[in-house]
Amino acid sequence: MRRLALLLSLTALLLTGCGGTTGEVENQAYALVLGIDRADTGGIELTMRIPRIGHPGDSNAGGEASGSPYLVLSAAGEDYAQALEHLQWAAARELNLSHVKLIVASEELASDAAFPELISRVAETRHLYTTAGFVVCEGRARTFIKGQEIILGTRLSSELAAMFRHYAAHGYIPRATFADLYYATRSCYSDPVGIWGFMDAGEKPAAATITDDEDRLNADTLTASARQYLGGALFREGRMVRRLTAGETLGLDLLTGRVDTFSFDVGGETCMLSTITNPRRQVKLDGDRVTVEADLRLTAEDSSDRALLDRAEGELARTLEALVRRCQTLGVEPFGFAERAAMHFPTYQRWISYDWRAHFSTAEIIINVDIRSSGG
Repeated sequence: MRRLALLLSLTALLLTGCGGTTGEVENQAYALVLGIDRADTGGIELTMRIPRIGHPGDSNAGGEASGSPYLVLSAAGEDYAQALEHLQWAAARELNLSHVKLIVASEELASDAAFPELISRVAETRHLYTTAGFVVCEGRARTFIKGQEIILGTRLSSELAAMFRHYAAHGYIPRATFADLYYATRSCYSDPVGIWGFMDAGEKPAAATITDDEDRLNADTLTASARQYLGGALFREGRMVRRLTAGETLGLDLLTGRVDTFSFDVGGETCMLSTITNPRRQVKLDGDRVTVEADLRLTAEDSSDRALLDRAEGELARTLEALVRRCQTLGVEPFGFAERAAMHFPTYQRWISYDWRAHFSTAEIIINVDIRSSGG
């Protein structure tokens, strides 16, 4: 009898909870995308894209027309806190950032000396979903967000998640979240990268294949969306210092073990390659002399031409070594070597005093590539 009474009580709670949950949903504005710009007045401008709950319009519409299931709102303030308060007012509902899937910052703002402090303010925002993807875009974030479209999915949130998983698996973009940026900015180890976003005006950057033909994609590709994600944004101490091309991003993903399959051009011939295991990375310290080494094991799909694979091994190793050297000249280390170097030091204080950035800038680079044919 007591069990029956308990069961009835739980059932009553569940039934009464439905009405309360519905009311809460209707009274909140759930942001899916958050954009950050430098305001015209010198402060901060925030833009958000929110769904219209229960909107009957076409779910594939992406603009601000009356038939769109999404609404774009912007607000500016003297600083981030004030801009967020103004955005709260503009939403006319309780602003809920727990469902944010993407945070977009303009290139101008991401390159600013004030951006590291802004990263902390954003990360401290109440209930913000910090593992959202992080994009640096050309032009204004507000303009970029307004033009986002749904191409293959039925909802913007699932569209973004599926697209980023696909792009990252092939090395088109880095696997980058806002949390990665925040924690790496505050850490003493390797540097973070963001995803590069751009507005397609008829010209496109090179495809995500390591090749010297930087215009290869321009004439050959027709895309469904005017908003594209290809390449990366390299950060040092919380500021963007350089854009990574598609080929450089693919190289970075290879060295960090974050790509599954990719194409590689060797003298006009294309090899389709897949990673067998994560790269084996190690750091050797001998006084002030530092050697960083990475061993990559790959397999070639549908290729039995051993001579071609031998050339690919040499070309790929040289290309990756060149990428690491470019980062050395910038004083940036996004490859994860710092985490391995730190293992040589018994205390945190000893690691900090070692000054990894300075030592990495003069380190010897050794990249070994082993490509096996899928035929054996």
